[in-house]
Amino acid sequence: MADNCSTDNTLEVLTELGRKDPAVVVLANQMNYGGEASIGNVLDQARIYDLVVFLCSDLQDPPEIALEMVRSLIEHPELDAVLAVKKKSAGGPMLRLARRIYYQALGLSSRHSIVPSGFHGFGCYRQSVIEEAVCFWKSSDLNARQCLTNACQLPLLLYYQQPDRMKGTSSYQGLGYFPEALRALISGDAAGSRLALVMSLIGMALSTLIGVFLLLNFLSGRSTYSSGIPTVMGLVLISFAMQMLMIALLSRQIEGLRMGGFRRKVFFRQIGDVN
Repeated sequence: MADNCSTDNTLEVLTELGRKDPAVVVLANQMNYGGEASIGNVLDQARIYDLVVFLCSDLQDPPEIALEMVRSLIEHPELDAVLAVKKKSAGGPMLRLARRIYYQALGLSSRHSIVPSGFHGFGCYRQSVIEEAVCFWKSSDLNARQCLTNACQLPLLLYYQQPDRMKGTSSYQGLGYFPEALRALISGDAAGSRLALVMSLIGMALSTLIGVFLLLNFLSGRSTYSSGIPTVMGLVLISFAMQMLMIALLSRQIEGLRMGGFRRKVFFRQIGDVN
């Protein structure tokens, strides 16, 4: 159980549970590091188990689904994870559309796999997936759900109906969604290189078309420019297109050689023995 510096008596309750049951291990963060950093720390601490189920403490995701997840991995050894995907998100049509677009963009900003629309980390994972997800977390700026999906080789998607929130509030309220969404999109390990690739390809295509048009227009005699100007302009634009091609190739190479980002260290005290 990871407590992200709760302001109520959550930590006291968890500490008491840990004293009564040695199987309960509590990670008490020294401050509120946010949901992503806390999940990343849990990933790092959960690698000694054969199967790991991630579940938010608000129980908005039905805990009983975990039994079906574990059963699926036991009965199908070829699967390495079960990803729980919400059939329908809360909110109006515009909010649901925005979330769907966000999930698509989130997948495109990563060079491995598309994040299923409606997946936020709830699922059951084998130890190999957790170890791979930790590697992604420590060597890149991917968020938690990207790390988990990218670490999966053959996951099973389990669709479920999430009930409306009865108590408490979400970690991101109102405009709080936008900074987190923007941070996740621009920090993807392929976001920068793919944006550079798209922009350079567009620039290359436009400059090539304009350069060829100027040269053909001059050669056909329809140009009003004096001799030499269209040739120079066309050559300059074609040269610019070659530069854009070089940038496109370079950005494609960068995508395969992505350097790791910076992660904020989580300080916590452990209550209970993970062994």
